[in-house]
Amino acid sequence: MKIASVEPGSIAEELGIVPGNDLLEINGARVQDHIDFRFREGDATLSVKIARESEVTIFDIEKDEGESLGLDFEDLKILACGNDCVFCFVDQNPQGMRKQLYFRDGDYRLSFMYGNYTTMTNAGPAILRRIIQQRLSPQYISVHVTDYDVRKKLMGLKKDDLILEKIKLLHDNGIDMHTQIVLCPGINDGDVLAKTVRDLFRFHKHIVSLAIVPVGLTDHRFGLFELKKVDAGYASGLLEIVDEWQTAFRKKTGRNFVYASDEFHIVAGRSIPASSHYDGFPQTENGVGLVRSFLNGLAAQSRRFPDRLKNPRRLTLVTAELPSGIIQEKVLPKLNRIKNLDVEIVTAVNTLYGRSVTVAGLLSGKCLSSALSDRVPCDLVLLPPDILNADGLFLDDVTVEQLETTIGTRVMVFDGQWSEMFKVLNQKQGRAA
Repeated sequence: MKIASVEPGSIAEELGIVPGNDLLEINGARVQDHIDFRFREGDATLSVKIARESEVTIFDIEKDEGESLGLDFEDLKILACGNDCVFCFVDQNPQGMRKQLYFRDGDYRLSFMYGNYTTMTNAGPAILRRIIQQRLSPQYISVHVTDYDVRKKLMGLKKDDLILEKIKLLHDNGIDMHTQIVLCPGINDGDVLAKTVRDLFRFHKHIVSLAIVPVGLTDHRFGLFELKKVDAGYASGLLEIVDEWQTAFRKKTGRNFVYASDEFHIVAGRSIPASSHYDGFPQTENGVGLVRSFLNGLAAQSRRFPDRLKNPRRLTLVTAELPSGIIQEKVLPKLNRIKNLDVEIVTAVNTLYGRSVTVAGLLSGKCLSSALSDRVPCDLVLLPPDILNADGLFLDDVTVEQLETTIGTRVMVFDGQWSEMFKVLNQKQGRAA
């Protein structure tokens, strides 16, 4: 494994290990990736095999248990997904986006490290053994359906991937799992969905949660399998069924086990459930309980909102179509009580993926600039959270700074802390130069 950097003052630097060297083994075991390294470097006594050009050196190291060697490595070579799901969002991307957005990730390591969902189709015996041996728990698994005939149609399987046998093996070895079903009306719903939920509930000791999320459809499905969108009637019916399951599961286990995503509640016109409904919020990143978590934060922090700002300020809150009603109903009244603060809510249409995509996290820089282009100038534009990637880019590679230049206004991405917004608004210079 190629070493990318060596921490100054570390054990590795003292030994003369430098970037570009290859880490081959620790204590006789091959080091395949970052997880292998973290799993093995913690011992107090290590035998580390390093390759530098044509020379191989073995370092015998004694250190404090848990002490780091001070090595970092080149990025993982990510395992691709082994499926061809008819609803795959990657296939619905428009042309001309960054290369990474067209890659189908199916890596169990990223599932453990970052909560990425994988189908486990490409998880053979060696991968399963490693998950168990190195305790790569929890794993986030996209199950979608357990009936093989439907699974084959929905996920493009060439052979049975034995998903329930894999889940049983992980369960019996104490690996926790969070699972999800992307629900496609007319395909994996009805009796098929009920069977999937029953099959997974058998492993509820270590399947911590099961999320049901609606299929996402963009305007770029040219030549793809025809799928139906979730509408208000469908969402309402699904929630009634989930309510029944939750009542039964809570009696048996003390938790709901299965959770419908926030989108179902909003589309159906239902109120967002209370915090107790979500049993610790295990899947907020998957859109399950995210709204309730946001509202809880708003309720707690709004008690400390200022009564007035130092000077008159105009604030523009940008949101997407799906959460816009909640922002209008829950957020706007609390902000309108603050003197010297004039608030406008702008609902941005998704011009990148199409109007059928209504979640905030998929708004691009151009979507935002288009929505804000004809608005009255303001002192601050506040954007929804989770709208940027780790490199600070929108989906179309626009930066916050570029958006600020385009619209001529300071832009801030909401980080969960309303106090940060008020600090900016109370600064002497509110608008971008």
